[in-house]
Amino acid sequence: MAGRQPKDQILSDLHSHGINLNQREIYLHSYYVKDDECEPGVEYRQATTFIKNLHMLDTGVDPKPILIHIHSEGGCWYNGMAMYNAVQLARPYITMLAYSQASSMSGILLQAPTVRIMMPDCHFLMHQGTSDVGGMFNHPMAVKSAADFEQKACKRMLQIFAERGINGAYFKKRKSSTVESAYRFFDKKLRDKIDWFLEAEEAVFYGLADGILGSKEYPDVESLRGE
Repeated sequence: MAGRQPKDQILSDLHSHGINLNQREIYLHSYYVKDDECEPGVEYRQATTFIKNLHMLDTGVDPKPILIHIHSEGGCWYNGMAMYNAVQLARPYITMLAYSQASSMSGILLQAPTVRIMMPDCHFLMHQGTSDVGGMFNHPMAVKSAADFEQKACKRMLQIFAERGINGAYFKKRKSSTVESAYRFFDKKLRDKIDWFLEAEEAVFYGLADGILGSKEYPDVESLRGE
């Protein structure tokens, strides 16, 4: 990697590309839109920029740790899973810090890194999402095929939450807990609540995050830099 960058270059990279090469930090957020448009959330531009930034930092024989700042609402399953897979398969030790919300797809993304931290007032939202299957001109068999795939996607989501959640305090108190029982627990929660909102403390309790910024273990952003 090149030497230290001047401050004006760092600022340009932060705002134009969402990366700080010196600090090895990535800023993952939606693209800016017009005032009368809704935040696009997770979509192809966010995904492609993020994956390129991640690959930029995943270089060398023994790449150093990476800190990802995520400030993004839910969005596209396909692009979100592209980012999820990229984080899972990256070599560096990765910490992700969630701002504002870890909702829907961004909540799934939060499960990908080694360490998952939330801001004190960040909330977590788990749900099975929405579907655009069944447009007026879609063939009935195409609709069925798409619906079948979306059911598989929901199962994949629950498996991800179960595999990380099993290490949370809620499940550790139940010595007989398994990934399968955690899966059934989350599945039942979604059937009961449809949209399940959790405060940061609750997300940690159910194993959907590892800590909260400002706590004794993670007092500030500096404590998240490095392994």
